[in-house]
Amino acid sequence: MRQGWLLGILVTFCLLGYQWMPSAVAGLLAIERVSISGTDRLERRVVLSLLDLPEDRSLLSVDLSSLGKKVEAHPGVASASVGRVLPHTLTVIVKERKPVALFQHAGGTLLLDKEGVVLSLAPDRPVGTLPELAGLSAMKVLAGEPETQARARNGLRFAKHLQRHVGRAVSVDLSDARFMVGKTDGLVFLVKNEFQEIWQPYLKLEPTLRERFRQGSYEIDLRFAGQVIVRKEG
Repeated sequence: MRQGWLLGILVTFCLLGYQWMPSAVAGLLAIERVSISGTDRLERRVVLSLLDLPEDRSLLSVDLSSLGKKVEAHPGVASASVGRVLPHTLTVIVKERKPVALFQHAGGTLLLDKEGVVLSLAPDRPVGTLPELAGLSAMKVLAGEPETQARARNGLRFAKHLQRHVGRAVSVDLSDARFMVGKTDGLVFLVKNEFQEIWQPYLKLEPTLRERFRQGSYEIDLRFAGQVIVRKEG
C-alpha cells in the first residue's frame, strides 16, 4: 500500500510538472529586453524597427540569422550578429560603416565608407577634413556598381596617402579611368591606380623640390614608371 501511495504521488507530480513546464519554459524564453551594442550613428529605434519582432516573440521562435540580415540591410551597417541570453534577452551586436570621404556630384554631396558604399547625404556645409572624391557616376555610386566602387576605393587609398603627407583636406578626381588627379593647396598629383611604387620614390625626392613649390602652383606627374615629372601650372 505504501508503495502504491508513493507511486500515486509521483504520478501526480509528473502530471502537474507536465502541465507546468511549458508555461515555465515559455516564461524564461519570452523576449523582454533587446540589448544593442556597437551603434554610434544608428539610433536604437531604427535597429528595433529593422528587427521587426513579432508580438508573440520568444528566444526560441526567432530566427537569429534572419534577424541579423534584416539589420544588415541598412546602408549604414557593415555587419550584425544576433544572439540569445537567458532569461529574456535578445542581443544585437552592430558594426557600423564609418564615413571616411565625401563624394561630390551635380546633385550634392554624399558620405562614403571605406568600401565606397553610400551612407547618407552629407550636411549642407560639411565640416572636418574628410577627403573629397569626384568624377564618378552618382547613379552607379548609389547603386553600388562594383567597378565604380573599386575606383572609389582606389581614390580613397590615394587620398589617404596624400592627406597623411600634407596634413589637410584633399580632393581626388576620378573622371578618367586611366589615372587619378589628387589636389591640395598649390599642388596637383597625377597617378595611376597602382601608385604605391612611385609614391615612395617621390617622397624621397620631394625635399629637393620644396623651394620650387614655394614659388607657385605645380603639377606632379607620377604616371610613368621611374619618372617624377614636375610642371608649373599655367
